[in-house]
Amino acid sequence: SYIQHQLKAVEAPNEVFSEEAIQAIYEYSKGIPRKINTYCSSSLMDARLQDNKIVGKSHVDRVMNEM
Repeated sequence: SYIQHQLKAVEAPNEVFSEEAIQAIYEYSKGIPRKINTYCSSSLMDARLQDNKIVGKSHVDRVMNEM
């Protein structure tokens, strides 16, 4: 997937986003790369602020509710 390709490009572990989070990002973004990047960044920041190492669907949903 696009997200996994981007993670590999920056040598990040593949386990950063849960499968549910990836699916939610694709649904919200409709597959548009610029939106995927934005939603991934925002969701990652939300997860880190909550001391989570894995981005879950709840992080994606929270970010989308705030946009």
